[in-house]
Amino acid sequence: MVFGETKLVRVGFVGAGQMGRPMVDRMVAAGVPVTVYARRSEHRAELDAAGVSTADSAVSLAAGADAVIVCLYADAQVRSLMFDDGLLGAMQAGSVLVSHVTGSPAVPRDLQASAPAGVTVLDVPISGTADHIRRGELTLMVGGDVAALERLRPVFDTYCDPILHVGGLGDGQRVKLLNNLVFTVNLQTALRAAALGESMGVPPAELARVLGECSGASFAIDLFRHADPVALAAGARPYLVKDVSTIRDVAAEQGIDLGALGELAEWVFESSEIRP
Repeated sequence: MVFGETKLVRVGFVGAGQMGRPMVDRMVAAGVPVTVYARRSEHRAELDAAGVSTADSAVSLAAGADAVIVCLYADAQVRSLMFDDGLLGAMQAGSVLVSHVTGSPAVPRDLQASAPAGVTVLDVPISGTADHIRRGELTLMVGGDVAALERLRPVFDTYCDPILHVGGLGDGQRVKLLNNLVFTVNLQTALRAAALGESMGVPPAELARVLGECSGASFAIDLFRHADPVALAAGARPYLVKDVSTIRDVAAEQGIDLGALGELAEWVFESSEIRP
C-alpha cells in the first residue's frame, strides 16, 4: 500500500485521548498502519473493540514502528514514557519520534541526545481542537529535520493542515509557547468583552458571531459561539498555567523579560476561579 509514490509508514501512537484518539481515527480511515500503546487495560480493550491495533508495552510498540507519535499532556509524562518505560531505547535506526506535546524546548533536544543511533526526533506541537483534527485542519509547528518531516507528511496530512516547518529542534516549542502566551492574553480580553456585552444585553454567542466578521475577531472570542465563556476558560486554565509557567522558565533561562505580555498573562495564576 502506498500514498501515491510514498511507502506507507508504520505508526506507533501513544496518547489516544481527547486529542489523540481523533488523530488515530483519521489515520486508520486513511489506511495508515497504526498501533496504539495504552497503559490501562480498559483503554486497550476499547481500542481493540474499535478494530484499532494495540501494543502491550512501549517497547514492543517502538520495536515495530517506523514512526512513533506521542500526544501527551506534559514533559514529565514524555520523560517517563521515553526513559522509565523504555520506548526511546527500543526505537530502531531509521525511525522517527514525533512529540505533539507542548513543553520546554530542552526536552526534544534531550531526547535526540539520548536516542539510539539513526533515530530522528521531531518537535511538533499542535494548535487547534479535537474538531479541527476531525476535519483534518489541525495546525502543526515542526522543529527539526526537513527530510524526516517530508517522510511523514503523508501521515500528518491525514489530520493536519497547515503543516509549518519553523526551524530546528526546539523551535516548534518556542513558537507554540509564544502562541499560547498570546492566546492567554487574548482569552482574558475576550472574557472581559463577553462580560461587558452581557451587561449591555448582548449574549456571548451573538457577540462572537458578529465580531468574527469584524476587526475585533480573535480565535479566543470565536470559541464563545458554542461554549459558555467562564466554563471554557475554567477548562483551559490548567493548560494555560502549564504553558505560561513553561515560557516564563524558558525566558528566565535566557535572561529575557516577557514584558507586558507576561504581565497580562498573570491572570491565570491569580485565582482558582475564572472571573472576566
